[in-house]
Amino acid sequence: MSNLTTALMTHFNALSAGVHNAFWLSIAGKLRKERGKQTDVPPYAVYHIISDVYSFTFTSDFETVRIQFDLYSKLESSSEIEDMYTNLKALFDWCELTITGNTHLYMRRELARLTKDPQDAVWTCQVDYSIMLEKN
Repeated sequence: MSNLTTALMTHFNALSAGVHNAFWLSIAGKLRKERGKQTDVPPYAVYHIISDVYSFTFTSDFETVRIQFDLYSKLESSSEIEDMYTNLKALFDWCELTITGNTHLYMRRELARLTKDPQDAVWTCQVDYSIMLEKN
């Protein structure tokens, strides 16, 4: 599993002509695993591995991994979180990951949920992806 999280973070942190991608910029590079730092102030994002399901054919072994990204924004308007979501999709929808020991077959967005907590007024967008890997 660490090979997948390494591949995700490598893709997230990659530079193009010396510049980070739009998702990285929209969250100021704050993509955390499992939970944000206590000092993180929105906007930021957290990702979780929800499930990892093994399957096989008679000749190949596969894993289908469900990843959830949680995006956070504290602005009154939903514009910031919607931009974060747009940038997340541009970076990860059907992207190609280089995963040690596996062939990455796809990364497909499954669903998204946008909510605003009425008590702390923080926007949250939860985005689930399905990632399919074939063992080398």
